[in-house]
Amino acid sequence: MKRVFIFLLITLQPIFSQNIVTDTIVHELERKETLFSISQKYKINIDDILELNPQLRNSRLKRKSKILIPVIESIQEKTFVEKDSLPKEDDLLRLDSIFVKKRKRDNQLNLSVLLPFRSNTVNYDSIEEVESLFEDRNLYTITLDFYSGILYAIEDLRELNVSINLNVFDTENSINKINEISSENSVKDSDVIIGPLIPRNFETFSNIELLELIPKVFPLSTIPIKITKGVIQSVTPKNLLRERMINYLDKNLDREENIVIIADSLNNEIESKLSEIFPNSIKIKPEFEGYILPELLDSLLVDSLPNKVIVESEIFTLISSVVSQLNSQITSERDVKLYTTYRGNQYDDPSINIKDLGNLAFTYTSISKKINNDSISKFESRYLNLFGCLPNKDVIRGYDVTKDILLRALIDKNLNRTTKYDEQSYTESKFLYKKDTLGGLFNSSMFILRHREYDIEEIIDQ
Repeated sequence: MKRVFIFLLITLQPIFSQNIVTDTIVHELERKETLFSISQKYKINIDDILELNPQLRNSRLKRKSKILIPVIESIQEKTFVEKDSLPKEDDLLRLDSIFVKKRKRDNQLNLSVLLPFRSNTVNYDSIEEVESLFEDRNLYTITLDFYSGILYAIEDLRELNVSINLNVFDTENSINKINEISSENSVKDSDVIIGPLIPRNFETFSNIELLELIPKVFPLSTIPIKITKGVIQSVTPKNLLRERMINYLDKNLDREENIVIIADSLNNEIESKLSEIFPNSIKIKPEFEGYILPELLDSLLVDSLPNKVIVESEIFTLISSVVSQLNSQITSERDVKLYTTYRGNQYDDPSINIKDLGNLAFTYTSISKKINNDSISKFESRYLNLFGCLPNKDVIRGYDVTKDILLRALIDKNLNRTTKYDEQSYTESKFLYKKDTLGGLFNSSMFILRHREYDIEEIIDQ
C-alpha cells in the first residue's frame, strides 16, 4: 500500500476568558519589530498575541515570518448593544470566523484522500511517457491538480493553527484497490474522507458499512449519486442546476418573444418541460450526428422580435455548430440570445470562440464562477510561489472543497449540524448544504452566469 503522510502540527492554546476573538489577521514580521511594537500597532496586549502564537514564547522574532493577530471585542462593549441586534450564530458568518470563536484545545483532524493517481501504471523513467500524460487534460492531470488544491487548503489552515494528519491513497481507479484501502486503520480513523473521484468507485466505497458514519466527500462530478448517511455531494447535482435555470427562464423570458428550443434525443424530458412553460416556442431536432441546417435556423429567426434560443445537448458538434450559426445571424436588426439549462465541458473546447458566446449573451447555471482579474490575485500569487505555476479550475475546486469541509469538521465533526450556517463563498465555489432524505448532504449552491464580450458576469436572481 503506497501512502503519503503529511503532518502539519501546531499546538493551540486556550482562548481568552475576558475577551471574545471575532477574527484573526495574518501579520508578516518586519525588520526590528518587537512584540511590544506589534501590540501597540494593533492596540492589544502582548499576552493576546502569545495566546495565538505560543511558539513565540521561547523564540526570537524572525523577519518575514507570519503570526496571527487576534481581533478582539470586549465583553463590556457588548453589554451596551440591544440583545435583539446581536448577530445570531446562523447569521451570515464565515466558517473561519466561526471556528476562531469555537475552537478548542485539540484542533487536529485526520483527513484521508482517495484519488486515482495510478502510480503503478506510470513509467517514470520514460520522459516521453510522462510528458504525454501532461499534454492533455485527463484523469491523471485532473487528479494531480485537484490534489495540489487540497495541499494548498491545508497550508492555509496552518494560519489558523490547525493540525492536519493527511493520509493519501492511490485508488488506481480499481474497485479491488478501493476495497483494500477501506480496511486500512488510518481510513477507519478518519474524521473526513475526500474521494474516490469516479462516481462508480465512490458509490462502492460509500456502501462499505464500517465507514458509514465517516463523512465522505464526492468532490468533482455533477452526476447524481445515492446520498446515504455519511455521503456529502459537494458539487451541486445536475438536476438542481437545471431546475434553477428553468425557473430563471420562466421568470425572465417573455412568451411573446421568438423562443426556439434545440434539443437532441437524449434531452426529450427537458424539452417537454420547456415546452410546457413556452407552449408557442419553436422546436428543432438536430439532423444525423448533431447537425442543424443553416437554412433552417435562418428561416426560424426573425428581425421583428428578440430571438431567444435554448440549446439542450452535450454533443460537441451540435453545440459548436449552433454557437457559430447563431453568431453569424446577429445583425443590427436581429437580436439573438443563447441559453442552456446545463452547461457541460463541451463549451470549454478552444474551437468555440468565447467572443461568439459573448455576442450571444450566453446564459447558464454553474457550480463555479471563474476569477476574472486582469492582474494575478493574491490567491494565485501565493499558489504560484508554492507550486511554481498558476492554478487551474481543478486546483481551485480542490482548494475550495477542502477548505470548506475541513472548517466544518473543525467546528463540529457531526457535519449535519453545520447545515445551519449560511452559504459559504470561496475562491470560485460556494456551498450551502442541505440534508437528503437518506441522511446525507448535498450542495445546493450555484451561480447564474452570462457571457458579455470576453468576460463572464454573475446574474443575481432573487
